[in-house]
Amino acid sequence: MEKSLPLKILRVKDREGVKMKPLHPHLPQPCACVLHCSPVKTGKSTIISNILLGDEFYGQDYFDRVKIISNTIMNDDTSRFLKDAFDVEDHYEDRFITDLINSQNKYDKEDMPSVALICDDLLGSIRREAKVNHIASRFRHYNIQLLYYSSQNFRKVSNIVRQNATNVIIGSPFPNQKELEKIAEEYGDMFGGSKQFLSIYEIATPNRYDFLHLDLQENPPVAYHNFEYPVAIGKNIVVSDKVKKEDDEEEDKYETPPTSPTMKNQ
Repeated sequence: MEKSLPLKILRVKDREGVKMKPLHPHLPQPCACVLHCSPVKTGKSTIISNILLGDEFYGQDYFDRVKIISNTIMNDDTSRFLKDAFDVEDHYEDRFITDLINSQNKYDKEDMPSVALICDDLLGSIRREAKVNHIASRFRHYNIQLLYYSSQNFRKVSNIVRQNATNVIIGSPFPNQKELEKIAEEYGDMFGGSKQFLSIYEIATPNRYDFLHLDLQENPPVAYHNFEYPVAIGKNIVVSDKVKKEDDEEEDKYETPPTSPTMKNQ
């Protein structure tokens, strides 16, 4: 009888030749699918601009190609630097996704350019079967290192996108309580239930333009105040709900990593 071999799981080797700068651990890491739900006038464009242009974040040279598809970008003065820096479409067509896939497929896997695909304010105005929704389940095959969806209405986001999201950003203030409760219903079980999730959101967003960032790739998942410090790790709240002011005395109650990326107005 042949001797059986140990069934040891070996680590898959990293792809050779791919050199990307290390990212701050609080940011969405490579191969992230980000779902950003934020009402109007809550700084969504500022966040996207910082992420793509700020040197503390990805920076303008992190990806080989950045494609932005946005229904509102031409009327948004905050996004003017994005328009100057990247490939931008001011409306959605399926062919934009098809062209991107076909372009990537011209390369061998190891030679594919790294891509960021930003889908801004599209999900409420396109059909569910649109290719921009379905690419959420296959984006890694095309070396899309950052797939970023933004929407003002969580309930209109495709289930495909919601199920494949590795990171979720929830802006503030959030005047639609039913919408916020729907988000809590979707992700609350990861953080101790819907009621506790809403408490975490309140702790993470004490000020206008703050946001809750959920890193769902971590085990247990982590909830952050902006990209700056953790508020909850799984079901455990790690920052008191009394920490709600930005003055120095209040900031002394928690540690903010000195290298945490911070937002800047572009």
